[in-house]
Amino acid sequence: MPQRILAAITLLSTFASAGAFPIRFVVSVPENTPDKPIYIVGSHPNLGEWRPDAVFITRNLEGRYEITLDLPAGDYEYKFTRGGWPSVEKSETNTDVPNRTLKVTGPMKVEVKVANWAGVDPVRKSTVTGELRFHKDVTSRFLPNARTIAVWLPPGYDTDAERRYPVFYMHDGQNLFDAATSAFGVEWRADETADRLIREKKIEPIIIVGAWNTQSRTDEYTPDRDTERDAGGQGDNYAKFIIEELKPMIDRTYRTKPDRDNTAIGGSSLGGLISLHIAMEHPDVFSKCAAVSPTLMWEDDAILKRIREIKAKPLRRIRLWFDMGAKEGGQIDFYSTAMRKTDTLESMLRKAKRKPDVDYKYLKVDDGEHNEASWAKRFDQILLFLFPADPSTAANADNAQE
Repeated sequence: MPQRILAAITLLSTFASAGAFPIRFVVSVPENTPDKPIYIVGSHPNLGEWRPDAVFITRNLEGRYEITLDLPAGDYEYKFTRGGWPSVEKSETNTDVPNRTLKVTGPMKVEVKVANWAGVDPVRKSTVTGELRFHKDVTSRFLPNARTIAVWLPPGYDTDAERRYPVFYMHDGQNLFDAATSAFGVEWRADETADRLIREKKIEPIIIVGAWNTQSRTDEYTPDRDTERDAGGQGDNYAKFIIEELKPMIDRTYRTKPDRDNTAIGGSSLGGLISLHIAMEHPDVFSKCAAVSPTLMWEDDAILKRIREIKAKPLRRIRLWFDMGAKEGGQIDFYSTAMRKTDTLESMLRKAKRKPDVDYKYLKVDDGEHNEASWAKRFDQILLFLFPADPSTAANADNAQE
């Protein structure tokens, strides 16, 4: 028997007789990991017996972390921290990860990758499709907070210097185009969806403008002060920002079709509420609106009461999309009656002699939840309704009887 094989068998026998094997852990970490030790925790004394700061691992010259621990044959669970449970490892989408598992039968090299850490802003890869331009620190004389404006341009924008485009103004702009900027790591995929539908010639080419929200989101996205929550009520100032400052800036900078027939507004949740309010109050500026999962119950149904009082008159000039998911009430207490509120809105539109699927589209989503992933699933339907490739299939709201 060759000497090296005999030596290996002897070494293995030694570990087996001792009841433990050397396990070499090699750990890759995200680039934003602080230059300090990380810790391995798990279901054995040599793994710290789940104490999050017992067994530390130092970084090697290659930027990875290495440690060799002796473990007996058996099954183990483990994970990594930065010294405490508030800094435990997280998944690629910054959610909790289950314990890692390890089956020891002999000496092993275990290579693992940590995606993110709790307590550290997650590292996310950009998912942008097409051309996305940014205008940062845009200020307003009506609002206290500066914000970023993201502008998605349709395919062919740079090659056809004469063509002009309709514009879709949307709220919560950081969640629309890029998982790297989205608040929860999940985007609407507005860029991918619009790009696909434009290339398939199912919608007309459009520009999408995403206004990022600020710490004053609740105040800015609500037209009324909610007395119970002691919040909201700056929606009209936000509307002034959109109409008097943002829209003129976009029309100056890009080749838009600035008239009302080619201008839409939309958003979700409170963004859906403020979109509906702005479209109602300014039908001379907007002809289309998407109120996605709108918070119609804000301040004791204030917006529904206004629509009822005026008999939906301003909405007779608006091509309106609105929807609600059946599971949203289970996610958010505030939304327990949400479907009933959107049913009420449709009832008022019917009484105003608005034609379903022509003047407005109301979608009830059986599996719909209150999140970006759910809104992304129906964004194609929203675009197909508001911006069909053949404009003759859309109702001309201006011809409606007042």
